[in-house]
Amino acid sequence: MDYHPKGGAAVSVFTPKKVTLPDGVEVLLRSPEESEAQRLLEYLDAVRRESDGIMFDPADDLLSLEEERKWVRGNLESDGGVHVAAVIEGRVVALAGIDQVKFVRQRHSAGLGISIREQWCDRGLGTILMHELVAWARAHPVLEQLTLCVFESNPRAQAVYRKVGFQEDGRLPRRAKVNGRYIDLIEMSLWLDEAEVPA
Repeated sequence: MDYHPKGGAAVSVFTPKKVTLPDGVEVLLRSPEESEAQRLLEYLDAVRRESDGIMFDPADDLLSLEEERKWVRGNLESDGGVHVAAVIEGRVVALAGIDQVKFVRQRHSAGLGISIREQWCDRGLGTILMHELVAWARAHPVLEQLTLCVFESNPRAQAVYRKVGFQEDGRLPRRAKVNGRYIDLIEMSLWLDEAEVPA
């Protein structure tokens, strides 16, 4: 993962990297590409239908194809964040990213998000992606803190976040409602100057 100068501004591009899951499956990690906007939309539609543990609901609108292309372009031209696609045999199976807060007084902080196709959960991919994002953030010249929110009903994700060093900051009672059931949101954060958690 590197910063590449472009027109005097820093452009956040994740340098392609191959990793191997504990079960031997090889995964390519790279920045999402504008040419695969349709496949990214199909990925998002699939992952939201597989999981009740994320905020994105099947009833929510997806971006249009052009909006998705614009989203990819904007990520590649931003100096405050990075997005990573995990690709197995040419298919996107996970997306993860960091987005810096835009307000000047909060630019030391960035939000982190991750989603994985159900078939590839519990196979070490989430932990790998989290370590990659934390490493990218540690190299950023401004970022000091990563934050995220997770459903209290999603202990699997909570375990991964704690594994890489995130700690609970507080809870937002009944902030989400899934299939008629209220769910608390857990706010978590990681200060980047703290000791790195081993992979």
